[in-house]
Amino acid sequence: MAANYISILAGAFAAVSLACAPFASAQQNCDIHLMVVPIEQGADVNDDVEDLLMTRLTTVITGTDGVTADPDYDRFFITGKFNHLYQDVVAGPPMSHVVKTMLTLYIGDNVSHKIYSTTTMELKGVGTSETRAIVNALGALNRKNSALTSFVEKGTRKVLDYYNKEYPVLIRKAETAAAQRDYGQALNVLAAVPECCSGYKQVESALLRIYNQNVDFIARQLLAMANAAWGANPTSAGAREAYRYLVLIDPASSVYPEAQALHREMKKIVKDDYDFENREKYHDAIALEQSKIEAARAVGVAFGNHQQPTTEHYNWIR
Repeated sequence: MAANYISILAGAFAAVSLACAPFASAQQNCDIHLMVVPIEQGADVNDDVEDLLMTRLTTVITGTDGVTADPDYDRFFITGKFNHLYQDVVAGPPMSHVVKTMLTLYIGDNVSHKIYSTTTMELKGVGTSETRAIVNALGALNRKNSALTSFVEKGTRKVLDYYNKEYPVLIRKAETAAAQRDYGQALNVLAAVPECCSGYKQVESALLRIYNQNVDFIARQLLAMANAAWGANPTSAGAREAYRYLVLIDPASSVYPEAQALHREMKKIVKDDYDFENREKYHDAIALEQSKIEAARAVGVAFGNHQQPTTEHYNWIR
């Protein structure tokens, strides 16, 4: 059990360490994130067409300034449905399939069940099969399509409006989660808020505060295990066990002086240092507040990406 716990913490510590390093000159990040979800309504299409539509939407939207799109779970989504108007087979050789279809796209909020933006496009394609005809029709979904870019811009403005109005509620939600020591959830709530939100300074302050609480919470657990290991066996073997915990304690945590005190106590008996003092170098790397904020966002995003949400349904869309 203890070994598994150390492994988990070591992985988390490594991820945060990597997140801290490069952000001293980070620029404002105004990305609005949309989750790309499969089609649930309209004309039936096979998996190849559905996958291609999702890929096209991801490519087009990610190429739009201030927007990112991928399958990661989020309350704000983009999806679409086909309504075939016309299908025909033209004798060959070669035999061709002709499909005319209406593709309706939606950007919305799956928590409040609101549609923020919608657009409908008439697409026509010809191919050696019905699937190939629809695939060819989807060539119209590109970054030069003004109707598509206007649709995305309208939807993402509505998403930003949501954050501008609701950020105080999100801060309270995060603080409630943090009070229950659900720090991953708390950081995930705040990490979703884009930096161009009108209340981002307040969000940033809460993000930093909760991140520090998380650092301290983990550090106190590690220190307790180190003390227990050393107290149970004040020998070289006990020191090796204790150091396994001590080296994972973040120098930015409030308990780090206590960890140093334990280290000095063990050195009186055990000469091996295990490079504990080299952890001070890490302290310099995360001294900048911006680095800690970026690390907090990284932890929150990582938490969200590894969640297993309950199955979401989008059949409320009309």
